[in-house]
Amino acid sequence: MPQSIEPVMRALAIFQPTSQPYSTPRGAAAVEFALILPLLLLLVFGIINYGALMYDQSVITNAAREGARWAAVNASVTSGSGCTNSFSATPADPCQVAYSYAHNRLISFNGVRSPQVSFLAPSGFATGAPQAVTVTYSYKGIGWFFGEQSLTTYSQKSVMIHE
Repeated sequence: MPQSIEPVMRALAIFQPTSQPYSTPRGAAAVEFALILPLLLLLVFGIINYGALMYDQSVITNAAREGARWAAVNASVTSGSGCTNSFSATPADPCQVAYSYAHNRLISFNGVRSPQVSFLAPSGFATGAPQAVTVTYSYKGIGWFFGEQSLTTYSQKSVMIHE
């Protein structure tokens, strides 16, 4: 090579890629993902748990309303503790109406979907008499971190006037 070209070639050599072991950022994405993943999972499962809780609260509210509506339209022979807390396709009392509604719709992460329903008609079944249905449900969250450690009891009461 002529001597006049050699300094130019050396100057251009600094712009040539070198094979340094730490020059590529391929592992940075994996490290960033590993740092963000727990926070992302916490957010996602927290949203799922809170959504299920709000849905279950809505279900027991509607179940109490359905049972009170049934009691307002029909006369029942049972009241108080004599009410039936069981599923029925053809309910015979307001507790069965509310229980069947809630049992079919509740979301349960612990596998237990057994609401407790009580019915009270303090003035009997005359026109204008109040009919009260209360639905109580024990909810447990999705897991030890995303939900409650133990069962939490939620309750809704609905009162309608007998027609």
